[in-house]
Amino acid sequence: MRLLEKVDCARILIQRSVMNEAAGNNGFAAALQRRFVSRASQAALRTLSYMDRQLHDSSLYGITLANPYKALSEVQARGRVLRSWAYQGWLVTGFEEVQQLMRSENMSNDLRSSKFMVRLVKSAVGSGRVPTIDNPSMLNQDPPDHTRLRRLVNEGFTHKFVQSLEPRIEAICTKLLDDVGSREFDVVQALAKPLPAIVIAEMLGVPERDYEQFQRCSADLLAITRFDSPELMRRAGVATEEMDDYFAGLAQEKRDNPGDDLISELVRLESEEDRLTLPELYSLCILILVAGHETTTRLIGTGLMLLLKHPAQLAVLREDLSLLPNAIEEMLRYEPPLQFTPRLVKKSFDFKGHQLQTGQATLLSIAAANRDPLANDDPHTFNILREEVRHVTFGYGPHLCLGMSLARLEARVVFSALLERFETMSWMDREPDWRREFFFRGVNSLNVRV
Repeated sequence: MRLLEKVDCARILIQRSVMNEAAGNNGFAAALQRRFVSRASQAALRTLSYMDRQLHDSSLYGITLANPYKALSEVQARGRVLRSWAYQGWLVTGFEEVQQLMRSENMSNDLRSSKFMVRLVKSAVGSGRVPTIDNPSMLNQDPPDHTRLRRLVNEGFTHKFVQSLEPRIEAICTKLLDDVGSREFDVVQALAKPLPAIVIAEMLGVPERDYEQFQRCSADLLAITRFDSPELMRRAGVATEEMDDYFAGLAQEKRDNPGDDLISELVRLESEEDRLTLPELYSLCILILVAGHETTTRLIGTGLMLLLKHPAQLAVLREDLSLLPNAIEEMLRYEPPLQFTPRLVKKSFDFKGHQLQTGQATLLSIAAANRDPLANDDPHTFNILREEVRHVTFGYGPHLCLGMSLARLEARVVFSALLERFETMSWMDREPDWRREFFFRGVNSLNVRV
């Protein structure tokens, strides 16, 4: 069978499997149906990825956790905008190209604009709710709703307000390090995970008694991107429902006893006409919960790992902590916590000689863009002294990350504390323990001796 005929067959297999999934049924039959859909879709995806490799070497299927950048670099060398059958659209790897599409009015963040994507995700999750579809946050919405919602929460993330949090962040960091009680410890579990979670929980107004539930649900919610594991995706749906219920109860508490926190402020906006609905309130809280600490956890873990793997640069940083802000930018560029971000073509248009059609998915590779040699010289070298660090780790355009000032501040506080407190620090692991995710990148653990 010719290659294009195989492509068509695989595409039809995915589409029919997804469309025939009996999400509304319960019991054993429904479970068997979901298992069939999952296996059929995965087989078709492998076929489509194979076709991508044969036609123009653009597939990322099977990308390694240890070093995804080698494959990304090879793909980028073959084309900065490539047609992808596996992703039902396009793969974009160039820095300038990613920036342009991130700010393009022809592109959409709303997955609901693609019936195929809705069916694909819904079939994997089953009967559970999908936050990006059933009640999308502002991250998965377009103007004017995105503009309205972003304006409502913007005050809570202004640079001036975030900088005012520095003393509290320092106090939390000191307490966590004081509690270590050993010369050997896991930085991720002892510091990188709890600190950002505590900070964002306090900003939202989440009681300390609920921190454990807060972190567990946040980890489950990220699994909505795990298309290779329908079970994990279903857990994300369950976590969404649990968080909706939780924030409904917490919002009621804030109505009765408002405090000086973000949820109290958002609840106040409910009473203003056309400002904030209950579903929007819950989706905003979930977004802030996940985005507010998961990416910062990865930044701290991988950032410290990079310094420990480059002892000469670590020594330079110890001698001059004024280099820390630039070092953090290089960490963000070299190992971005978010590796890819999807967009959908809202309106057909010509882009760099390629015809992007309405409804097509476009996978923007942040990781490849950050290591584009046209944007950064010697991009595969980690260099905290790099004069101009160019990256799109926090996005670009209308969806530029609201929490980027907070993430930078938390990282700066943590690295300053570690370098000032410990005269020496060594990495005890032989290899990084990478978390098994495609869209996100970070380490599960980072065991050090100080």
